[in-house]
Amino acid sequence: MPPSNSWNSARIQNALSDAIKLREAGNVAFRAGDYKLSTEKYGEASYDTLYLKGLRYMGTIPSKDWTFVQKITEMQFLAHSNEAASWLKYEEYKGEVSRFQKALNATNTAEEALKDHPTAWKSSDKAMGKLLYRRALALEGLEKYDDAFRAVDEAQRLSAEDQDIRRLRTRIDKVR
Repeated sequence: MPPSNSWNSARIQNALSDAIKLREAGNVAFRAGDYKLSTEKYGEASYDTLYLKGLRYMGTIPSKDWTFVQKITEMQFLAHSNEAASWLKYEEYKGEVSRFQKALNATNTAEEALKDHPTAWKSSDKAMGKLLYRRALALEGLEKYDDAFRAVDEAQRLSAEDQDIRRLRTRIDKVR
């Protein structure tokens, strides 16, 4: 019998399932307006997927199963993108690092997940447009208007019909 700390496919699936459940709990909290809880749940889901990714890189988890790599990449992207949305809404947050910087960090990490495995999982234009929109909002909050403009410009290219993106673009154009 293998030692209890070995990673078999059932244990890997359970860990990934836990990350999915945490992301879903974050979605529920976000829809309820509990942005403190949603940032925590999305953060936990992000941490779980990063942990699994780390185990895979260390060779603890075999990387033969490409489906597993795809699922982890997708979960990382979505958890970090949702975490960014939560930080942007979490107005009562008080900490050393602003909520806008935390949102920006989350968008950067989401994009890094795609760069690690560019063929593993491809976000839709709509999902990437949302991520770039969230990045633009974070940059606007940090008063980095030129960077915000570049992000919203790319978001609009990907999601031309999105009214929120259009409104943000107009708002940023006025302060640039």
